[in-house]
Amino acid sequence: MKKLVLMIIPVLICGVMFISCSSDNVEKIEDRTGIVTFGANFHIINCITTVTIFLDSENIGTLQNPVDAIVDCEETGNLTKEISVGKHTYRVEIRPLLDEGCKKDIAGTLVISENECKKIFIDYLQVFDK
Repeated sequence: MKKLVLMIIPVLICGVMFISCSSDNVEKIEDRTGIVTFGANFHIINCITTVTIFLDSENIGTLQNPVDAIVDCEETGNLTKEISVGKHTYRVEIRPLLDEGCKKDIAGTLVISENECKKIFIDYLQVFDK
């Protein structure tokens, strides 16, 4: 009887470990996401620019419409992207279309939590100290 109990216990332990480590029961961190949105008030200075956004070194687009503030992550004019939870880096390239007067690079990091809406507003008054 003692031998039977000693044989059953390891089998039960292995079964419990197999079930608890099953990939169906473990949520992958890559599957959890949040949203980041970028906006800028590039219409307030007398310099026509492009505003290109890079997220984790990948070009995610150029802002097309100026905004005075970011109210909602899905707001028209913003550049919005769904990303995995965790720490990310971003870079904003502001480039003049006509001259060299208003060229800036802005870099930063952000941390996204699950279902979070992170808003990054590029305020030209602060960027160009006007």
